[in-house]
Amino acid sequence: MFRLIKSTLLVLFSAGLLALSSQAIAQDSSKPAFISDALFVFLHSGPNNQYRIIGTVNAGQSVTFLQEDTATGYAEIQVDGKTGWLPKEHVTYTPGLLAQLEKLKAEYAQYNETVNALEQQRDQLNSQLSEAVTERQKAVEQLEQANRAYEQLKVQLENTQSAIWEKPMVLGSLILLAGLIFGLLLPLLVPKRRNSERW
Repeated sequence: MFRLIKSTLLVLFSAGLLALSSQAIAQDSSKPAFISDALFVFLHSGPNNQYRIIGTVNAGQSVTFLQEDTATGYAEIQVDGKTGWLPKEHVTYTPGLLAQLEKLKAEYAQYNETVNALEQQRDQLNSQLSEAVTERQKAVEQLEQANRAYEQLKVQLENTQSAIWEKPMVLGSLILLAGLIFGLLLPLLVPKRRNSERW
């Protein structure tokens, strides 16, 4: 009987030492972690499922990893100011699908805003281009009208000039005027003979 009690105490003492040594070996540095994509995980007050449940942690929730109990495979975490234990298999250091989905939603919203801004800019450029095309068409029409008016004026001027030269009175008047001017200028052009005095 004494041997049985002694062996039982020895086993219990060894188990206690093993648990203490495993906790001492556990990591002391805390680091950010996430809950894997389970629906939710129970948070226990100690490093196995025999301890009472003190809450739940939702899938994808951001937590702080504190340490690991290698004997039981449980990890101590801190979430929302509460510290507890849960199976280490539920702790991951990469964001879960929920966090990735939120990140993708944010990126999609940002890309959507960029696309909307580019579409607005494209619409503005299209309206400016259509205005420029309309103004160019107006300018071309005005140029064509000016060319037509120029051609008409040119024809009218040619007709007027030919009509003036065809009238006999105008032609005779011009000849008379030319003769008069020639008659007035001729004495000035030809020098007068001077009478030289003899000695």
